[in-house]
Amino acid sequence: MSGVHSSGLGRWPQAVQWLLLFGGGIAIARAMEIAHLPAALLLGPLVWGAALAMRGTSVRIGRLPHLFGQAIAGTLIANSLDPQVLTRTLELWPVVLLFVVLTLVLACAVGLGAAKVSRLDREVTVWGFLPGMAGTMIALAHERGIDSRMVAFIQILRLLMVIGAMVAVGAVLVGPAVPHGAGAAPPDLVSTLSVLALSALGIGVALVLPMVPAGASLVPLFIGGALCVNGINLASPHWLIALGYLMLGAHVGLRFTPEMIRIGARALPMLALAVVVLLLLCGATGALLSVVAGVDLMSAMLATVPGSIDSIALIALSTGSDISFIMTLQTVRLFAVVLLGPPLARGILHLARRLSPEPGRNSAE
Repeated sequence: MSGVHSSGLGRWPQAVQWLLLFGGGIAIARAMEIAHLPAALLLGPLVWGAALAMRGTSVRIGRLPHLFGQAIAGTLIANSLDPQVLTRTLELWPVVLLFVVLTLVLACAVGLGAAKVSRLDREVTVWGFLPGMAGTMIALAHERGIDSRMVAFIQILRLLMVIGAMVAVGAVLVGPAVPHGAGAAPPDLVSTLSVLALSALGIGVALVLPMVPAGASLVPLFIGGALCVNGINLASPHWLIALGYLMLGAHVGLRFTPEMIRIGARALPMLALAVVVLLLLCGATGALLSVVAGVDLMSAMLATVPGSIDSIALIALSTGSDISFIMTLQTVRLFAVVLLGPPLARGILHLARRLSPEPGRNSAE
């Protein structure tokens, strides 16, 4: 949306709004880095973007810059993978699948509970709580004739709360953020050009083959991971990582507009409570996974929480968590959500209707 708003920052020239977005986002991210907060590069632009959106700014992060951010996140993950940990994680594939399915079932169950306490339509809340790809879930909900605006509200609310919660948990469990690339080879011209080439490939796949889930992130992740295993340096300079996560954070923050708040205002307290319940349940499954898989608690929790793969990756890196283990579970869940999420949601909704028919529907206008 690029038109001028009737009030607030939307009246300001577009160039000024962009400068305000980038300048403020970079400044807050830098301040958070100095304070050693986990995922500062994502959290700063997200908070600032949300603040500007609530003041009526008309600028939005377009699809190409958003895909660029996803691609940079993919290369960042690839350069941090540990082949030995990856092999050990894949050997635990029954455990991986079990906990992936468990997260999906918990998300659907909390969605049903949210419908009961918020008086929203069950389909709206179940689709809103499905983890993984917010954009895909919103689009699929729209195709099914579900109130996609309310689904979008729940998806964005869940993502914001997950990021905030895991940053807080990381600060408590791990302490100050770990510098990006700590212990890895430093970036050089060849590695930077390689990262940009992989990013371009990922963006191209996302544009040409939209059926590939999170292609902009996963193509650089898989190809880059194979290159890194064979000794190729894919280290990114700090400014490039900051630019990529500026796009990701601002993209999420700018979607939290007054219009979105208006749509979900009445249900907001109950939905926020439902997200807290989901986080607590995923925290409990993370604690169980930590014992079963023999990984640290922070890594296990990041592997199970229902956040986006790019945001979880940055939190994992900044907390020094087991990125290989986390990304294995998050990637498997990403595909599981796309393949199994819709039929699982339909099955659970059908069962819920048989056990407890809805007296009526409310889309929370």
